[in-house]
Amino acid sequence: MSKLISTFKIGLDDETKIVLSELKDKLDAVRGTLGVSSALLGSTKPNGGLLNAMGEAANDASEPELLQLGQWVFEGQDKKWVSAHVDSDGCAYYCSLKKSDLIAKRKHWGTHCGRAGHYIKLIGEDFDTSNWRNSAINRQPVNDVEYLSESVPEIQGIEASEIIIDEMGRDYSHNSNCLHAVVPQITQADMQLIFIKNLSDVLIQRMHSMDRFSEDDYAIGGDKLMPWDILFYESLGYYAVLIDGRQKPEISDLLFFWDTGAATDINWNTKSAAFKELRTITEAELPAFRAALEACYA
Repeated sequence: MSKLISTFKIGLDDETKIVLSELKDKLDAVRGTLGVSSALLGSTKPNGGLLNAMGEAANDASEPELLQLGQWVFEGQDKKWVSAHVDSDGCAYYCSLKKSDLIAKRKHWGTHCGRAGHYIKLIGEDFDTSNWRNSAINRQPVNDVEYLSESVPEIQGIEASEIIIDEMGRDYSHNSNCLHAVVPQITQADMQLIFIKNLSDVLIQRMHSMDRFSEDDYAIGGDKLMPWDILFYESLGYYAVLIDGRQKPEISDLLFFWDTGAATDINWNTKSAAFKELRTITEAELPAFRAALEACYA
C-alpha cells in the first residue's frame, strides 16, 4: 500500500502575489488618509480599536427625557377627567375621581372610597416614575379673569388679573395704595361688555365650525334653522339669535337686538311667512352683528 499524503503545500503564483500586494498598499493609503494607525481602527484586543470605541459611545447615549405630569395633560380633554396619576410602569392615566379618592397600591392605583363606576383613560407612556406614589394631581379650573387683560393694560409690572375692584369702586388689590389713582376702575358695565364680547365670539365660532353662514346665492332659513343660529330679519333689518327651536308645537323663540336694546320675541310660528323671512347671517355681516349686539349693552 502506498503511503498516504499527510502534508499539503499551497503556493501562490506571481500574479496573485502582485494583486494582494496592491490591495495591501490601498488599505495602507486609506489608513494614512484617516490619520490613525491600524491598531486604532481595529485592535485585535477585546473591545479595542476606534470602531469599537465609537460603538460603545453610541450605546452610552443619554436616555430620552421622561415626561412630567402636569396641568398640560388636561388641555382639550372632557370635563369628566378631574385628576391624573402615574403608575409604577411609567403609564399616566386620566381619572373621573378626585385625587383624594385615589390610593397608590403595590404597583398601580386604586380607590379607597368604595365608589363603583369610575373611569380611567390612558394619557401615554414614558412618564417619570421616581415618585409615582405621590404623582396624583387634581385638574385646576381655568382662570377666566385673564379676559380682563384685553381691557386694562399692564401698569408698573402689575397684570390686570391682579386688580380687584368691586361694584362700589373699592379696590381690594394688594397694591391698592398706588393703583386706584392710575388704573381705570372696572365697573359692572365693563364686566358686562367683556362678557358680551366673549359671547359673540362663542356664537360666531359655532357658526364657523358648523358651517351655518348663508351666502349671497344660498340662504339658510325656514325649517333649516337651529337653536343658537345668528339670524337676520330681512323685513326690519335687525339681527337676532334663535334661542329655542321647539318642534312640537311648531313654535320658536328669538332674541332680537333692537335699537332700544335686546329683547325676547316668543311664540314664532315656524310655518308662518314671517318666520320664513329669517335667515342666518353671511360672513360679510359679522361686523354689523357684533356692533348691534354690543350696542344693546353699551
